Amino acid sequence: MSFAGAYLEKVSLDPRINSQAPSPALTLVVAIPACNEPDLLRTLDSLRNCSLPKGDVELIIALNSGESAGEAVRHQNLLSEAEIVDFSRNHSDERFRILYTHRSGIRDREAGAGYARKLAMDHALSRFNKLDRPDGVILSLDADTTCEGDYLIAVDKHFRSNTESRACSVYFEHPLEGSGFPARVYHGITQYELHLRYYIEGLRYAGHPHAFHTVGSAFCVRAGVYAGQGGMNRRTAGEDFYFLQKIIPLGNYHDLNSTCLIPSPRPSQRVAFGTGPVVGRFLSGGMESLDSYDPRAFCELREFISFIPLLYSRPEGEIMKMYTSWPRSIRQYLGEEFHVRLEEIRRNSARPETFYKRFFRWFNMFRTLKYMNFVNREIYPPVPVQQAAYDFLKRTRPGEEIQTDARELLVYLRKIQRESIWPG
Repeated sequence: MSFAGAYLEKVSLDPRINSQAPSPALTLVVAIPACNEPDLLRTLDSLRNCSLPKGDVELIIALNSGESAGEAVRHQNLLSEAEIVDFSRNHSDERFRILYTHRSGIRDREAGAGYARKLAMDHALSRFNKLDRPDGVILSLDADTTCEGDYLIAVDKHFRSNTESRACSVYFEHPLEGSGFPARVYHGITQYELHLRYYIEGLRYAGHPHAFHTVGSAFCVRAGVYAGQGGMNRRTAGEDFYFLQKIIPLGNYHDLNSTCLIPSPRPSQRVAFGTGPVVGRFLSGGMESLDSYDPRAFCELREFISFIPLLYSRPEGEIMKMYTSWPRSIRQYLGEEFHVRLEEIRRNSARPETFYKRFFRWFNMFRTLKYMNFVNREIYPPVPVQQAAYDFLKRTRPGEEIQTDARELLVYLRKIQRESIWPG
């Protein structure tokens, strides 16, 4: 059986796609979920205008809609299907192939972002499985995201140069100005991306080894790793975050900063949280400033994480002394469960390196996010993100000139993160 045969037996694939044999030189497959996407051609154009890597490329577009989708959504999906067929006729060739599936009437309890991304990525996996190529790379992209012209080459080069790399996050920047949206949309997306980058930078300052961006339109994963970790989940929102929390702890996860993706800043109500809903509240006038975390939460997390290597071999009495010295936010959040989990992790770790990895599989990004939300709720009230990012940078980068403007803060954090190599 091929490397993903057991996994693919459990999923539903469109036979029209797999009736077309993949190129023996297939290297990259771009998986694009699409529902009610009037600007899909912009994304396809940006991909077709990319310089091609050494191997061949396929795009797999998964048009989808739920059983209760309105007539306008179903109509737009049919228009998109016609556009894909026409675009493929004019732009597909042996090295750049465009395939699609169209699934409508998905049960509402299953329909959503996770189902759609899984549909696209499962089909991408099936292409590499036909070639028995577990090292092939699946690129997760959104239908409203465009790319720089070196995107495909940059991804290919990353995985060829880093043969042990399992997956990566791709650098992204939302547009902060333009004529495509009202000014309030650009104001909102500036605040939201500032929050994303401030949060990751805070976790990196704290020393969390899993502090990578988890954006569905901006990550890549090897086919064998995707199948080995059970594929994408069907969550209606946050599917990217939960999927990558299975991948990042495996190790050999990286940032790919040599190219840039440009996600749309548009408002949307298709998911419960994330870019679309936040920008929608700015656009409607329901929000003027986005709240984020008090910088003290990151500082106290940093203090806690600095003790973790010591927890492997120190006697129980000494660990209790450490515990009582930790900040109140940490002790209240961890509670009694911490001692039980710590003993279990110590018991199952033969070496300090194993202990460290096991500890962060427990104190993972999901548990860390819960800690941050606990602090927001119980210890330090939320702070407007502009003020929080400014205070954090003034505290952690003394001597550097820090601007107070939200856009300038975002540009500053973009520069830091694009130029840095986070070791994980």
